[in-house]
Amino acid sequence: MVPTRSGLKPLGAVVKEVRKNILRMVAEAGSGHVGASFSTVEILCALYFLKMKKDPGNPNWSERDLLILSKGHAAPALYAILSEAGYFPESELLRLRELGSILQGHPDLRTPGIDFVSGSLGQGLSVAIGFALAAKMDGSRRRIYVILGDGELNEGQIWEAALTASHLKLDNIT
Repeated sequence: MVPTRSGLKPLGAVVKEVRKNILRMVAEAGSGHVGASFSTVEILCALYFLKMKKDPGNPNWSERDLLILSKGHAAPALYAILSEAGYFPESELLRLRELGSILQGHPDLRTPGIDFVSGSLGQGLSVAIGFALAAKMDGSRRRIYVILGDGELNEGQIWEAALTASHLKLDNIT
């Protein structure tokens, strides 16, 4: 059982609800990346509800763990999970991609719970390394989690970043 905005639920039920909300959001918006979003649901649910230090009541808490969704086109999955976790009302999900909405096609810092604005593929791991290094320098115990898309693994920048993380012995990045 995991805590959600509507009480304790089994994680499997949360996954199912998130998938339904992704379909509702994309259908209402008339556009969006269902496949990319669906491919991240289980890992995002496990991170947000079982692993990461987060506080929906204080989304800018300085010791929160950070999530870098490098494949920003999977934003509907992240939005559905943030809503389920209590960062904003579920009704907001149906405003995906509307002008002025906090839920744009790619993650936006105006959205409570978003730590990184992504769009251009291949940059997420490098940014995560910057966050991880800064956390180490600040003496913070926060962890940095990164979700990459399969196509990003063809980018040289990703492999340079992976080598850099190893060289710097960054053990606070996953």
